[in-house]
Amino acid sequence: MKVTELIQFGNKVIELFDAYVESNRIEPPTRIHVKYFCTELKISETGTSSSSSSKIIEKPFWGRIVHDFIESKIKPMPEFMELVQSIAKKYKQSIHILAPGSNVENQASWWLQMFSQRLIYEKLQGSFSEDSLVEWASLFKSELELAPTEYKYVLYLGGLFLEVDSLTLNDNVLVRRVQKADLEYEKDIAFDIPSPRHIHPIALPSSIMEITMSANDQREGFDYIYRVSNALRLYRLGSISSKEILSTRRTVIWPSGVTRSSERATNQFPLWKYTLKESELDSFISFVNTIEQRLTQVKEEKERRILDISSGRYNSALLDPVDIDIRLMNAVMGLESLFTFEKDRGENAYKLGIRVAILLGYFDFAVEEVRQLVEQAYNYRNKVVHGSPLAEKVKERMNEITPKILNYLRVSLAIFTLESQGTGKDKLIEAIDKSAISDRDGKKLGDMLTADLQGFKESICELTDHS
Repeated sequence: MKVTELIQFGNKVIELFDAYVESNRIEPPTRIHVKYFCTELKISETGTSSSSSSKIIEKPFWGRIVHDFIESKIKPMPEFMELVQSIAKKYKQSIHILAPGSNVENQASWWLQMFSQRLIYEKLQGSFSEDSLVEWASLFKSELELAPTEYKYVLYLGGLFLEVDSLTLNDNVLVRRVQKADLEYEKDIAFDIPSPRHIHPIALPSSIMEITMSANDQREGFDYIYRVSNALRLYRLGSISSKEILSTRRTVIWPSGVTRSSERATNQFPLWKYTLKESELDSFISFVNTIEQRLTQVKEEKERRILDISSGRYNSALLDPVDIDIRLMNAVMGLESLFTFEKDRGENAYKLGIRVAILLGYFDFAVEEVRQLVEQAYNYRNKVVHGSPLAEKVKERMNEITPKILNYLRVSLAIFTLESQGTGKDKLIEAIDKSAISDRDGKKLGDMLTADLQGFKESICELTDHS
């Protein structure tokens, strides 16, 4: 099957459809839709508000007409059957991969119907052209050849505010302010389910992230989103979550290329937020891209597992709708994943405090304060794990120290992620322990960090948020 054959077939489909509508004097029925639109919007770190309205609109419904046309006029065409047999023969292996267990000819017929349908709806929307036909035909062939698919993701973020209108993170990612149009949506009145970002003012997104990329499957796209989101949370202490993700797949062969999903923290007000200032754009872009790339490059299973566990604890502490004792417990356990070994059992509080303090001391943290707070947090962690009752004074103290412990975890995670392609956890912890014995070993650790972080040591010092 050649692209030219698909183009010829596509032109024939459009010609026949025009004739079908004209000869039968078809007037499509209408359906009632509700269009929601934003009339006022204010989004900042200090306050968020919006007002909205809606209106009823009627839209033509071509679904049944297009279906009947394809059944009665397209499927009986000799050209249709010839293309079906050509696709089934040439792409038999691809069909088994894309639609396991299906009948090869039936699946090829279904996909060719989808191709015809795409062209007809483009014609009805007034956007059909010879160029668009070539694009759809080429896309159809590339999908059959198992080429990567183009995905677009729109993430409605909470917790991140921008001082600038927008920034380009890399060739794939744009981050921008929220516009009124982002909050508009349209629903068939029979299926009028409000979008998550319209449920309550606190569910309003604080910024928008758009990602366009080629991937072999949806999983690759969500893995990339996960890495970028982790990097955003490491740049500053921020409960950044995706209130809603709109995923669009550029496809011919699948009926729907649009999916929506919402994260678990959709209706939770972000406890920690940050504003990205214009003066720090360069360091932000460099940091986020480097962290994402390092997370991609971690191949050694043990290092990857350590970072995944610690990141999971950090994210839970930032995002889960839980009490402060659980947040603090997760933060401490995240530090444990990074800084302790199994053989440290029984000495965790002491060793954890010393190791965290020594490492963060190289990044301008107050060493003694770090040690004391980590040991205190570890003792609280034990109370939570063992179900001990917590006095009000203890809960108050937990509220005071949890942001600091989370910040220690944030900076440590950034360091260990950047170190993942250099020293690795085991050697880094060994170097930290040796540095406590002699000044010479302390200098070696400092030199090692400077070399392995490749210019990021100074950046991390600037991002420590000591307050």
